[in-house]
Amino acid sequence: MNITHVSASELKRNAAEILNSVYYKKNITIVEKFGKAIAKIIPIDEKENSKTNITDKLDFYFGSLPDFPKVIITRNFRQRNVSL
Repeated sequence: MNITHVSASELKRNAAEILNSVYYKKNITIVEKFGKAIAKIIPIDEKENSKTNITDKLDFYFGSLPDFPKVIITRNFRQRNVSL
């Protein structure tokens, strides 16, 4: 894996070419703005792309989430007597 440094303006001009090199050549690209690194573009793993259960993913990133009770909010309207 090669690491490539590009400026933000170069990424703007050559976005498709840079993304293709990341995807097909598995290069890591670091985006810099005024010489300071602001973003890192890395190739995605194919096994991450497979379908998984959303609750498993949420549990992995956020821990075990509690089941929240269903909240039903009713709105009461005042009835007015309108005569025409």
